[in-house]
Order: sequence, then C-alpha cells, then structure tokens
Amino acid sequence: MILSVVASLIHRSCQSGAVLAHRAGAVFAVLTLFTVSAPVVWAQAEGPWFGITLPPPLIPGEAPVAIGVRGPAPAVVPAGEEGFSNLEGERLAQDLNAIVAVSHASRASQELGGNQMWGRVAGFPSGEDITSWSAEQFRAAGISDVRVQQFSQDADAVQWLPTSWQVTLLGDAAFGAGSGDVVLETAMALAPSEIPGGGLTAPIIYVGRATAAEIMHMDVAGKIAIQHVTPQAHLVFERTPSVPRAQELMARGAVAVVTMVDQPGNAMVRDFSNCGGPCFNLGGQDSNFLSAVMDAAALDGSFDQLRMRLEVASAEHTGLRASNAIAVIPGSSDETIVLNAHTDAWFDGAGDNGDGLAVLMGLARHFMQPGQQLNRTLVLVASAGHHTRGLNGPRNAVRMNPDLFDEALLIFNLEHVAQRNIAPARFLFEDGYRQFTADVGEAPIVVGITNESAALQNLFTEGVQRYGTNFMSTESDMASGEGGGYRSAGVPIVTTMQAPPLYHTSGEVEEVISIPGMERMARFMAFFVKQVDQLDIQQIGGR
Repeated sequence: MILSVVASLIHRSCQSGAVLAHRAGAVFAVLTLFTVSAPVVWAQAEGPWFGITLPPPLIPGEAPVAIGVRGPAPAVVPAGEEGFSNLEGERLAQDLNAIVAVSHASRASQELGGNQMWGRVAGFPSGEDITSWSAEQFRAAGISDVRVQQFSQDADAVQWLPTSWQVTLLGDAAFGAGSGDVVLETAMALAPSEIPGGGLTAPIIYVGRATAAEIMHMDVAGKIAIQHVTPQAHLVFERTPSVPRAQELMARGAVAVVTMVDQPGNAMVRDFSNCGGPCFNLGGQDSNFLSAVMDAAALDGSFDQLRMRLEVASAEHTGLRASNAIAVIPGSSDETIVLNAHTDAWFDGAGDNGDGLAVLMGLARHFMQPGQQLNRTLVLVASAGHHTRGLNGPRNAVRMNPDLFDEALLIFNLEHVAQRNIAPARFLFEDGYRQFTADVGEAPIVVGITNESAALQNLFTEGVQRYGTNFMSTESDMASGEGGGYRSAGVPIVTTMQAPPLYHTSGEVEEVISIPGMERMARFMAFFVKQVDQLDIQQIGGR
C-alpha cells in the first residue's frame, strides 16, 4: 500500500512537470521502513503545493466533459412520420435554449442573494418566468384551455438557500515555497449548513468513504472530515450511504464535513443535505487536487499542518408561492391522459429538466396538428416541480383540477431524458486528472410503471425497436421525482428518468444534451400516447 502511494505521487509529479527532490532517496526511505525503525525524513518537493497543478477555475456554462467532434447518432424516423416537424430535434433545441436562458437570467439578476447559485427556482422570479414561458408556448400551439394556477408553500416548510460561501485550503511553506491559499471554487454549501459567526478554520482529516471500519480508530473531534464519494451514475443513489456517514462524523465531533465527489470536470455538485452540521461538496478536479495534496502531505510528513477555512452565509424562505401551467387538449372522451414535465432546476438545468420540458412543448404542438387529435383528453402539465420545500407542483395540480384528475387513466412523467452518455476517457498529463467524454448515445433511461402493466411495458420495448431510445432493459415500478407527487391521483404513473453523472451540477449545460436524443424521446412519446389512447382501461390497469 505504501509503495503504491509513493509510486502514484512520483507518477503524478512527473506528469505535472513537478520534481520531487531526491525522489529515489524518498522511495529508498519507504523501503527501509520494512527493515529499520529509524524515523524517516521526507525530502521537500519543489514548487508550491508539492508541485501539484492547481485545479482549473469554475466557469459557469462550460461543459465539464470533452464533447469531441462526433455528434450523437441521428434520430430514427419511421415511415409515415417524416412530416412530424414539431418533433424534430432542431425545433426542440430552440425550446431548450429558451429554457436554459431563464436560468442564465436568474444568475445575472442574483435573485437568490448572490451569483454562486442560480436556476429556475419555484417561489422566485425565475420560477414564475419559466411558468409564463410554458403557458405562452401552449397558447402559441393553439391550445385554448391553458390554466396558470398559483399555490402557496406549505405552512410548515422552510427553504434554506446559501447566499455566499467559500472553502479555502490554507497555504503554508511546509507544502512548498510559495504555497498560498487555494480557493476551491466548486465547493457547494449544502442545506442547512450554518456556522456561528459565518466561518471556521480547522485542521482536516481524511476519512475515505467514512465506513464504520474506516473511522473506528479515527479521532475526528475538532477537525474538518474529508469523505470521498465515487458515484455510480446518478448522485441520488449516493444519498443513503453518504449522508448518514456525514452525520456520524458530526456526532463524533467533526466541526464540518467536506465531500470530495468524483464528478466529471470541475462543476458544483448540489446533491446531499442534512449532514448534521456544516457540509460542503467539491467537484471533480478540485477533489483531484485536494486528494493529491493530501497524499503528498502524508508522504512528506506535513499532513497535520493541512487546514481549511470554511465560510457560509444563508437565508431561510417561507411563505413562497409558485405556479403550474396546465394545457388541456379536449378529446371525444372526458377520460384523460396526463403528461408532466417539471420546470424547476438548479443551475442551467439543461438535463433536469430542460430536455423533458422541451419534449413536452413539442408534444403540445404535435397533438394540435390536424390528424393527431386523440379520443381521450390530453392534459399537459408544466409543473413548478419539487426542488423547493413545500412547493410541490404535481400534488397541487391534482388538488386544484379535480375535473382533469378524477377521470385520469394514466400520468406520464418526463424527467431528464436526453443527456449524452458520459464515460471516462484518458489521463490529462498536466495534473493526472482522468478526463470524461461524451459518446454518441444517450445515458440509459430508467422506466418506472407503478402498476407494472404488461401492455405499457410492451410499448417501451417497441419504442426501443422503432426509435432506438435507450431504455434500460430491467423493469421497475419507481415513481420518483415528479412522479411521486402524483400518487394522490390514485392512477398508474409512468416515469422516464435518466441517471447521469451531471445531475444537479453546474455542468448540466446545453452542450451535454443530445438533440437527436430529444427527438428520439419526443417521437417515442407521440407513439406511446397514440397507442395508450387505443387501450382499454383494463389494459392500462387504471380505474
């Protein structure tokens, strides 16, 4: 283990152009640990921060992955669908651009108290702006029954939001001459991080994954605990292990927890909360830098001198209001098929849920075209979403529209559906960071059908064959995200949801969305809705 760490440090130093003074002597010193008990004095590395390359700056709007020259595979257009121009990728891309522009305006206006946090946030002007835009698109499609319905935040709900924050690794000559303070720009303050006086300075301790076996002999009291998370796709899958471990570290006396997240590039990572005290995430290349520094300091014998300064200011919001935009395309029957896409997002939110909302708008235009009307009434909901505590768009849509939901047969939730598939590619020689790149397909899409209807499952199988949509092969009955808010309707809920690594990060920008992927999904959805319209209630498994 020690030999591999030394080899890694020397390899990293060679890659970055730094030179460890007396490298060979240092390796020899480690080898002698196995034969002599004399203390080892590590040679000081040349240059600031052991010669390790500093992480790149955070650049809002910049893709954190290599996009490359090969675009996504073109969408498949089955015979007879050539004229469905409202479902074409380039038309959907126009909507995606307009949706993300609302987030950019949010950042420019600093509506959340500063420019570190932005998005399309329910309860704030950007949330109302995207609802208004959605209603305008419904009306422009020719839909006459468009309802913009405002509702209030639950009385007991509080939305905590950071207004400014900073995580600084403090410099010291022990880490190399000229080692100044390094602000880790991708640091993200997590709810509800509060620090008396607004800031604290403390030594750090690395706790790995913070499992019970790893921390059983560690003294974290009075220190900032650094835990490490390597996501397996969607960050939501990491909440269950990571948050309780952070809480345990706080219970053991840690003054804060900083989670290094192995994410592509250098982006802010918003997921995780309720750590039991001050808690921050770090993006991929910031985490890579901090990890390299900790390794080098451990080998150099100066780890105990590593210290961080944490700062945060925040605000709590109550009494907020948000709106849903609901469009109704009448059929010959009062029975309804409901399609939902949430409008709210953190940061640019091109994938959560800009792509889903753009597909919804394409479907609104498509089903208003001659020859596309349904027998059943089609309801399209641009929901205020679920990111703001106490402002649940789906639950309020059901409550405020009994005429639509009492006759509902099925609710379909479109939620992040066209992000490009991202995979590790190569090492960047200047800092040892493993780059990520986008390939020519879309990230896998999970399909959840709450009643596990065989007829509905078969439509997804046919969708793969007809359009090449990358639906996962395993079946599921999940209804997470917006889908969960519709459970009060008491009908089958279908959810399509990707599990990509850029979820809830500032790197979820337009460039990482597959335009042909949006077209694939829109064409599949038009097909799916048409087919469901022909199924009887027993086949759907509804009322």
